[in-house]
Amino acid sequence: MRKYLSLTTRFVIIGLSPIIIIGAFWHVQLEEVRLFLLPLLGVLALVLGGVLGIGFAKWRKLDRAQTGSMFVSGSFTNIGSFGTLFCYVFLGEASIVFAAMYRLFEEFVYYLIGFPIAKLYGEQERGNGRRREMIRKLVTDPFIMASFCAIVLGGVLNFSPVARPEFYSTVIEILVPLTTFLLVLPIGFNMKIKAIQGYIKECLAVSVIKFVLVPVTITSLAVLLGMGQLYDGMVLKVIIILSAMPPAFISLIPPQLYKLDQDLANSSWLLNTGLLLIVLPFLYFIVGSF
Repeated sequence: MRKYLSLTTRFVIIGLSPIIIIGAFWHVQLEEVRLFLLPLLGVLALVLGGVLGIGFAKWRKLDRAQTGSMFVSGSFTNIGSFGTLFCYVFLGEASIVFAAMYRLFEEFVYYLIGFPIAKLYGEQERGNGRRREMIRKLVTDPFIMASFCAIVLGGVLNFSPVARPEFYSTVIEILVPLTTFLLVLPIGFNMKIKAIQGYIKECLAVSVIKFVLVPVTITSLAVLLGMGQLYDGMVLKVIIILSAMPPAFISLIPPQLYKLDQDLANSSWLLNTGLLLIVLPFLYFIVGSF
């Protein structure tokens, strides 16, 4: 079963998601220069969440393994499956472009910054070639290349005289919820619900980081940069939604690789994903108020 779920995930990321991204970039108008600040805001949100996670761990005097798990829980964010879906549901197809731009450097931050920092708090591996190998795998990773190529192709089509077929909207309408479902499906096989009881304070700290501190900071900065005026406020609405997402499933991987506190990371992911049931109505109200 796990093998088939893994193949399904690869098919979604390499096969289905690029279709959505190409169609979205093909359709939207991209003349506004300030749009290119979106990837930088996305990077800042990930970095800020990680720094706040470490800060809480230092304040609570947690051990190294727990500090590493707090870092990845605070930094790694579900702006791919959940974030993009909620942007689509709340704001429509045009928001997918801005969501894709916001998370343009997401994987690079995870693998070039997040994983090495997490490793510092866990078991150390010998050999200087390990980091070079990680960088090589990063730039040749089919998941990253699929998204990057989709953005480039969609942008080229956008500036070409070729019009996007009318049926493409229907294709995107079907694929967005389908891809989210297929990406979330394997998660239940790795959960330890009972572990949450021992990490309530840590989980709630991640909640404050993810749902209050990071979105307030990133949204305020976006307003100062004048991004609230772009596309009738849609860009700012996308930023609000994506900056207020829970830990990503990938936040469970570094604790496994580097002997961090897996139960803490697992508990944080599970509790904060569940809190979306409370957070989403607030997000819907906020983005619908302007």
